[in-house]
Amino acid sequence: MAMLAILTFSFGQSAATAGQLTPQGAADMVTPTAAMAGDPPCGQAATSSKPTFFKDEVGQPPVAAPDSTNHYTLTAHLGSHSFHSGWPAVPTLGYSTANQKMDYLGPTIVTKEGTPINVKIVNALPAAGTTIFPQFGYPNYSNGVILHRHGGLQAAVDDGTPDQIVAPGGTRTNYYPNNQAAAPLWYHDHADSTASFNVYAGLAGFIPNTDTLEPSFNLPAGDFAKAYVLQDKSFDPVTKQLCYTHASPEFFGDLPVINGTIAPKQSVQPRRYTFTFINGSDSRFYHMTLQPTGATTGAAPQMTVVGSDSGYVLKPAKVNDLLIAPGERYTVVVDFTGHSGQWVLSNDAATPYPGGNPNVATVPQLMRFDVGAKVTGKDLSSVPSTIAETNNQQSAASLLLTARLRTVQAGEIVSGMPLLGNATGLLNFTAPATETPKLGSTEAWAMRNHSPDSHPIHEHLTQLRLVGRWPVTAWGYKDKFGRTQPGQDPVTGNAFPVTVGAFQAPGAFESGPKETFVAPPDYITVWVGQYNIGGTSVWHCHILSHEDGAMAMMMRPLVVGTATQTQLPLVLTQKRLDQLIRQPQAN
Repeated sequence: MAMLAILTFSFGQSAATAGQLTPQGAADMVTPTAAMAGDPPCGQAATSSKPTFFKDEVGQPPVAAPDSTNHYTLTAHLGSHSFHSGWPAVPTLGYSTANQKMDYLGPTIVTKEGTPINVKIVNALPAAGTTIFPQFGYPNYSNGVILHRHGGLQAAVDDGTPDQIVAPGGTRTNYYPNNQAAAPLWYHDHADSTASFNVYAGLAGFIPNTDTLEPSFNLPAGDFAKAYVLQDKSFDPVTKQLCYTHASPEFFGDLPVINGTIAPKQSVQPRRYTFTFINGSDSRFYHMTLQPTGATTGAAPQMTVVGSDSGYVLKPAKVNDLLIAPGERYTVVVDFTGHSGQWVLSNDAATPYPGGNPNVATVPQLMRFDVGAKVTGKDLSSVPSTIAETNNQQSAASLLLTARLRTVQAGEIVSGMPLLGNATGLLNFTAPATETPKLGSTEAWAMRNHSPDSHPIHEHLTQLRLVGRWPVTAWGYKDKFGRTQPGQDPVTGNAFPVTVGAFQAPGAFESGPKETFVAPPDYITVWVGQYNIGGTSVWHCHILSHEDGAMAMMMRPLVVGTATQTQLPLVLTQKRLDQLIRQPQAN
């Protein structure tokens, strides 16, 4: 959402704070009010009626069984789902497998490193031209679907890019080699121009990859490991049907939905648990803490981040709070030992993030953990000081030694309509590919974000590491006479940093293998990694309304080919990277 104010903030570096940006611009809660004339029906001000919070126990998606050896059939279909025990079932979308029918979200598919699988996606949606969810305002009713395994290292032809459409009645089989370390991967729809609508209606699920090292970490497992898809939804106050729209640049629901249930509760024992948080929201960031409620008092249970998007962190990070952007995943051990009572998973992230708008609904409470007084058996789990995995021991600094620096950017030529681009300007999705790494090469990407919002930038088909961020207090561009002017080029949208602040290292919680990065406004965010899968895929903002919305087109081709990118400077060292960031016109 475009805002004119200049924003200044920094990432917290202490172990006690996991990524909160300051200042916070939004109030804790927006009271539902009738939408003003001309406002969208939902997605900005709070419009839903509010059911009783913490009434329903949250469920875990069932685990899918293969329908033949290492083969799954995943059927996308219309369904009917109740989001609260006091509400009726309403139309939704879901994925089902041979042994698990789900009308909202999809079953969990557990994969193992070194054991490839085939997943056939079946489109059982109504025929093209048939209206589904008329209240959403779909841009078209082709009713096609695409299956994308987010974070997976599969071939480009099996990635689920926007051109791999499956029409109603059609099928397509994706091959997943699973040659990667244990990681909290997820799957979701990726259809061109309608992915945000389909995901909002329910087309998403969990597909964690496991490996032989994972049991040796001795983290809580089995019944003491749970996954939560964090979403925000709006509902018609009378019919309780889902409400969604692209009438604004971003969509913000006004009620929390966790694994398909509004503001649920989770009964737990006073012991350690492993929680995987998946931000499956359209646009909302969550800055989460555990807060006592009712008669509960005292310090909050300790949270320790042990993993992120693409696998485990080398050094688990104790945190008191955690920022998670759309598309990101974090694996967190929460120790409820000695904390019997009730603890609310709370959220105080500004909406939109990080500037905030008091007219946009916030979601201060997500779910409640009800901690009992007794454990059923001794807790033998632990949190190791080091988790050595096959993909987390090479540092970002070592990757920089052979990396070339590629500059990308995010901005708005028209206020409220963000775009991505390369070092020379902003581009739409149909412009020729400009991000073309050589197969097997290492690149560092410097994301210049001169838009008003934070963007979670996601690259397909690679694993990356965050190098860090540089605050920018002044942007500029060259006019036709070669003179530096303040701001951004009004025609191309290009902007380069004129005044750059001190380097900020990643927070410990975000130092592990990742593929989705928070790129704050007025910052240059740098990540680095190797490109080992050839072909054409995409990179994009994972705010779903930005990915395929009518007001935004924050998606670009990613073509990994054979040409050495000699036009890009070599990085070599952190010191040289700092010089390249500060002197972009000399590159």
